[in-house]
Amino acid sequence: MPINNPNPVIIPPTPEIVYPHIWLYNVSVHAPTVNSGRITIETLPYNADTQSIGSRDRFQMIETDRLWSAAAEVPEVAAAMQAVIDAVIPLKNWIDAQNQPPVIPDVVNPVVEEPISIEN
Repeated sequence: MPINNPNPVIIPPTPEIVYPHIWLYNVSVHAPTVNSGRITIETLPYNADTQSIGSRDRFQMIETDRLWSAAAEVPEVAAAMQAVIDAVIPLKNWIDAQNQPPVIPDVVNPVVEEPISIEN
């Protein structure tokens, strides 16, 4: 039996939000051997125009424990794996460069010439 509320709760309608894109929330590759591996990709809804990432309750997971079969049979997966492999050393070098102390140039003292006085 309902009870009448002398102070009704009113929730205003919210506008519809459209997420036409996918945000890569987490990507994990685990390849312990040349014959076994797993890839897990967690996605969220995304709108690139508004840069809005959707709620975690709309989370989707794409995963397989057949990483190397996927790389052999899906050209885009093979290209993605090759891109990651190709990026390892450049990424490491970039990170190392970020951790270097800044180079401070030597300060050169300007030569100050003494005025020459000419006596008549």
